[in-house]
Amino acid sequence: MVGFVEKDLRSRVMTKRVPNRLGEQLTKATAEEVFGWRNVHKRDGKLIGKKQDKAGRWHRARVPDYANDQRQAFAIDERMKQLGRSDRYIKELAKISKIENLPPEWATAEQRSRAALKAVGKYR
Repeated sequence: MVGFVEKDLRSRVMTKRVPNRLGEQLTKATAEEVFGWRNVHKRDGKLIGKKQDKAGRWHRARVPDYANDQRQAFAIDERMKQLGRSDRYIKELAKISKIENLPPEWATAEQRSRAALKAVGKYR
C-alpha cells in the first residue's frame, strides 16, 4: 500500500513539472497572429517576444499566457473589438463552447485563443 501512495504522489508532482507544450504553441500563435508580437521564442522556460509600443518602437517583453490564464484571455475579447473581428470571434467562440456544452461566457482561455485564431483566419 505504501508503494502505491508513493507512486501516486510522485506522478502528481511529475505532472506539475511537465510544461504544457500545446498551451505554449497556442499562446505563441495567439501572440503573433492576434496581438502582432514578433520573434516569439522560449528563453529560460518562458516565452519572450517583441511587441510594438504606441510610438511604433519594438520592445522585448515576456509574452502573457493567453492560452492558460483566464485574466489574459479576456484581453483577446478587447483585441477582437479593435481588429473589427468581434462578430466572427463570437460566432467561433459559440461553436467551440457548444461542443463542450458550455455557454460562450464560460469559455476557457484555451477556447478563447482558438476562437481568436479562427476569427483572424490563421488557425488550421
